[in-house]
Amino acid sequence: MTMPDERTRALVWAGGFLIEIARDKSLPVALRRRAISIAKHFPTIEQVGAMPAATSPMRIGPGLVDPNAHPEWAKECLHGPLSYQTRFGWPEEPSRIDSEASTRGSTGS
Repeated sequence: MTMPDERTRALVWAGGFLIEIARDKSLPVALRRRAISIAKHFPTIEQVGAMPAATSPMRIGPGLVDPNAHPEWAKECLHGPLSYQTRFGWPEEPSRIDSEASTRGSTGS
């Protein structure tokens, strides 16, 4: 059974992982775009922090804890947790000219 702190930590880490994927230029552009599209609808650390307060008196709710009580979770995310301040640039396909230039540079010509 997943405990509330484990569930909360997984949300914080997953948001951070989406940022990591989106910003990793070694990954295919389609994958990076997909990560950005998912991140736009994924709960931010601020939203995750508000979820425990939304639990009803009957203890029906998402079963989360306040991530602010565990700042080490956010520190374990390479680029930090997904937050309201997170900004993404839409990844562009490398142009043919850029590809040719990088090919020439690697062949030494």
